Amino acid sequence: MKKPTNQKPKQKKHSIGSPPAKKHEAGYVWLNVLPDDLWLNIRQGETILEALQKTDVGLEGDCGGLGKCGKCKVKVLSLTDPPSKAGKKFLDEEELKQGIRLACRTKVNHDLVISTGEADTAAEYLQILTTSHILKSRHLPILCLEPLVHKRLLTLPPSLPNEGLSDLDRIRMAIGPKHQDLRATIHCLRTLPEMLKRTQFCGAAVIHDECLMAWQDREEEHRNYGLVFDLGTSTLVGKLISLVDGGEVAVASCLNSQSKHGTNVISRLQYVKEHTKGLERLHHLLIKDLNQITARLLKTAGLKPNDIFVAVAAGNTTMQHLLLTLNPSGIAEAPFSPVLTDGLIVKAADVGLELHPEALFYVMPAKSGYIGGDLISDILASGAWEQEGEIILGLDLGTNGEIFLGNHKRLMTCSAAAGPALEGARISHGMIARAGAIEGVSFEEGNLHYQVIGNIKPKGICGSGLVELVAVLLQFGIIDYEGLIRPPQERAAEDLSSRIINRSGVYDFLIASAEESYDQRPIYLTQKDVRELQLAKGAIAAGVKTLMDEMGIGTEDIHRVYLAGALGNYVNPYSAMRIGLIPRLDPEIVTSLGNAASTGASMVLLSKDYWQMANELVDFIEHVELSSRLDFNQYFIEHMDFPEENLW
Repeated sequence: MKKPTNQKPKQKKHSIGSPPAKKHEAGYVWLNVLPDDLWLNIRQGETILEALQKTDVGLEGDCGGLGKCGKCKVKVLSLTDPPSKAGKKFLDEEELKQGIRLACRTKVNHDLVISTGEADTAAEYLQILTTSHILKSRHLPILCLEPLVHKRLLTLPPSLPNEGLSDLDRIRMAIGPKHQDLRATIHCLRTLPEMLKRTQFCGAAVIHDECLMAWQDREEEHRNYGLVFDLGTSTLVGKLISLVDGGEVAVASCLNSQSKHGTNVISRLQYVKEHTKGLERLHHLLIKDLNQITARLLKTAGLKPNDIFVAVAAGNTTMQHLLLTLNPSGIAEAPFSPVLTDGLIVKAADVGLELHPEALFYVMPAKSGYIGGDLISDILASGAWEQEGEIILGLDLGTNGEIFLGNHKRLMTCSAAAGPALEGARISHGMIARAGAIEGVSFEEGNLHYQVIGNIKPKGICGSGLVELVAVLLQFGIIDYEGLIRPPQERAAEDLSSRIINRSGVYDFLIASAEESYDQRPIYLTQKDVRELQLAKGAIAAGVKTLMDEMGIGTEDIHRVYLAGALGNYVNPYSAMRIGLIPRLDPEIVTSLGNAASTGASMVLLSKDYWQMANELVDFIEHVELSSRLDFNQYFIEHMDFPEENLW
């Protein structure tokens, strides 16, 4: 049984609803969380969600406790207070009778016992995109292998009598006349005499930008690795890269622990604004995750933290600010100003990353508050800026749809506030891409088929599944071009028609019945869900159209379309075109870049040229701010509707 730090060891077992044998302090009450059997002594009046946010207990939720998503459901097993107004809005009568409440709107005013769900004996499968589709092997297509940190085997000349050379001077002599400006870190200098003697003056010099970081045994010359991190809002990915041959050695990922304070950037910006120590808390959660990922990567390769001298991170502008403990509040409102857009090199220790004491942390440059280092990495991975003739369209599809268009002659970017629907949030039965999420939908042989992550019964639907489901329903006339769910005007497939449910005069579509679902609750696509998708895809499509107008081109002038991020990897291009998410063009030119953010970061890690290119790219890019454009607003309204014609 887990115990909070403010609890004395229990003397005996207690029945449900009975707190441990300790009288709680005035103003404090006990919260017993099942199935973990976790006892929390919390301040009276805290909400259940506020209490759980201080623990490792996972709980669904998109809005960060604002009472707007209705997903943080828990079951109260002891006597509870009447539900809040928000609770009644999101819970049906049967749920209320069963004691289901919203954690973010239920205050703990007395000792309470709750259940957050069934105990999961196996680790839950999370479908986190870690690979890049542009790679034909484990090696990256880089200009030249010139990593940010390299090792060089040196043998120092013998010390001559009365010569009076310092240890560092002798290293300068050994490395050659081109490196007479070589300097050394203070940590390196403190250990240098001992290391030189131990290696008998023949060892591996660890060098970064004309700076000696360490002196190692000669056997360490080929033991040279770096790390890259993709700082996603929902998920985090880390890679261990060989700096000798450029190969990916290991990959690890996890859910972003910051999600307990909101699954989207806006919620986290709000959290920082409303909580005095909000910035520090979000930074701590992120660094804790990154250190856990790092430990897993190093264990896989038999390495220790002291073996890593360099890491590169790419994320949206807010995530990079949280990494560096820079206040991102300016990004939340006009003129959407971040503290910093420059590419930054800091000591890894200064941000809390547990590596070699002298390890450096490169953070990718950003263009604006909503064009971050992740899109700069996407552009590097796509090769768009190195392309002279072809025009390339790239989309990173998420809460904020980040878009780029052009080539080396002209390159433009914009960010469309798509909303969280494409990641499964604000959808009645939406969820991220984890076990139980419907990720693909098709209609074959008179039956609706869906592909579920983890090959279990469905729990809900994620972004790619939502796009494909709506595309199928548009195909068969269940949804019309204006987005209205309705009985089909013409005879449609019988299995689809029977799934149209009239609920209080509004039609919903039954995706899975109670018998078909994981938790014996029916899964619906509601009319509101369709509207949320229309808002998201309308913003993306309007952003693309605005950039095309600005460049003076039509869809026929686009040579390649690259989709980045998890949705871009898993969604069917035909479905994306059918709902109007991307322009209608030859599907053969639509390609997934996979995890392009980590690919671009890896290219920087392995080649100084790409670090320079990333910083030059930021100056070259023309950013189009959509919020002030009347044409974008007009296009947004026009693209809310779905295309009327079928593709097949």
